[in-house]
Amino acid sequence: MEKIIPFIRYRIVAYAISLSLLLIFSVQTYRNGGFNWGIDFVGGIKLTVKFEQGVDTAQIRKVLTQNKISAVIQQVGKEEDNEYLISTKLASRSENVEESTKELKAVIQNNFKNVEILSIETVGPAIGDFLKKSAGKLIALSIIIMTLYLAFRFELKYSIGAMVALIHDVILSVLFCGFAGIEINIPIVAAILTIYGYSVNDTIIIFDRVRENLQIKTKQTFVDVIDKSITQTISRTLLTALTTLFAVFALYMIGGEGLNDFASVLLFGIIIGTYSSMYIASPFVLYWEKMSLKKA
Repeated sequence: MEKIIPFIRYRIVAYAISLSLLLIFSVQTYRNGGFNWGIDFVGGIKLTVKFEQGVDTAQIRKVLTQNKISAVIQQVGKEEDNEYLISTKLASRSENVEESTKELKAVIQNNFKNVEILSIETVGPAIGDFLKKSAGKLIALSIIIMTLYLAFRFELKYSIGAMVALIHDVILSVLFCGFAGIEINIPIVAAILTIYGYSVNDTIIIFDRVRENLQIKTKQTFVDVIDKSITQTISRTLLTALTTLFAVFALYMIGGEGLNDFASVLLFGIIIGTYSSMYIASPFVLYWEKMSLKKA
């Protein structure tokens, strides 16, 4: 006889974990002074610089710090190419982008010999605000479209259940960025949308099995059907999560400073997405079913 794991029995514990994470992340984000928005959203300057002589990020950062310039420095290309990406945010909305760019170039050229500026990218405050609003609209639109699709593909209760889990994952992932001080930029938005797709896919697998098991004539309750469906799909869920985690962990370990934040958000999102499929989406469908029976 197939052994069924009583997942739904522990849903209250799962809710407590989610609420605890929400509270801890929110408090720490507030203590950190809010979210750390990147150049893409607040405006700033990106210089790609090639040095003739070998330098390292510590040397570049020391020179910039001495000139009261806060920047993120990343090595690009091969180590022997001595190419670095220097990114600095605008100190305020009133700061002039052109003047700040000239100042940054002057500091680099005056402190290092034979420096070649390969490229310059600037984002003004107005463009940053536009990108911030666009990113929010993109995430909201994605949620709405996926809700409509799932309502068409399944029943409304499954669609809403999947979206509750998805919103849970997105909110916690964004707050995780604030908690960890991770800079929110376009790659991080891409990571959150990736988590979105992963979470929905995992939830759909469980709901599809629930629907199949409901078609089998048995005396099992709806709780038993959900527990049975999660148990039957748990091996697939864990294998998918583990293989994905291995790949993202490798990206974190060897991707360098430029990909560490992206990989960190993905690692957190995959774990929370796997958990929410079982303990947020499924219990919500159960509550919806109970409310429907009471109204009938």
